[in-house]
Amino acid sequence: MADIFDEIDEDLKRDQMQLLWARYGKIVMAAVAAIVLLVALRQGYAAWQTSQAEASASAYQQALKSDDVVTALEAQRGQLTNGYAMLAQFQIAAEQAARDDFAAAEASYLALASDASLDPMYQQVATLLSVMVAPQDTDVSALESRLSDLETAAGPWQAMALETGAGLALRNGNKDAAVAKYKTLAEMADVPAGMRQRAERMIVMLGE
Repeated sequence: MADIFDEIDEDLKRDQMQLLWARYGKIVMAAVAAIVLLVALRQGYAAWQTSQAEASASAYQQALKSDDVVTALEAQRGQLTNGYAMLAQFQIAAEQAARDDFAAAEASYLALASDASLDPMYQQVATLLSVMVAPQDTDVSALESRLSDLETAAGPWQAMALETGAGLALRNGNKDAAVAKYKTLAEMADVPAGMRQRAERMIVMLGE
């Protein structure tokens, strides 16, 4: 008798599984197919990203070897991934400054500084560099205004912004403002030793 009940139990289980499969089999298969497709797409996208990054790296390095780096990078920039496109823009600005084309360099850095798609850290350093390469006839007050946020906000560029701002204040004939910036710089805890020493020397030289 036990064997008969076991057979009946097995038949019921089999019938139950067949009923479930009839109801949900297509849904399960569709879900499995969707998962397989998603994994394949993710793997394909990762491979595409790797390929794009490698192509961008190669194009960037080739441009740096060109006789005219600026022209080569500008020609390649639209084909580069975001990271290399940003790097290319920084390199273009540096090359322009090296050629003493300071107006173009300033404009290139300002374009980076205003690019909302960039990490704020890169926007900030672009702002700082735009001030540092600005032509000598640029309005000093405008440059000071451009630096003001960097001078007061804690971050990796604050010390350099203060030192640059102090130099601008001296160019503008504002010795008190320059001394105040140098003092703030000298009192900061995480300032490189060389920068702190320069600030302290300037405070002494300016008679404070």
